[in-house]
Amino acid sequence: MLNSAVVIECRSLVKHFGKHTVLKEVDITIREGDIYLLLGPNGAGKTTLLSIITGC
Repeated sequence: MLNSAVVIECRSLVKHFGKHTVLKEVDITIREGDIYLLLGPNGAGKTTLLSIITGC
């Protein structure tokens, strides 16, 4: 599916909470039909990333 449309693209995404950097230079490209899994320990930034991407 290399020709499918890009529906979400983030480049060098950074998020700080006060002095703490919780996302540092995140790059992600999601194409139509792709399925992804976010996996990581508590506090890794999974929910923060999804909140930024969805605008919530």
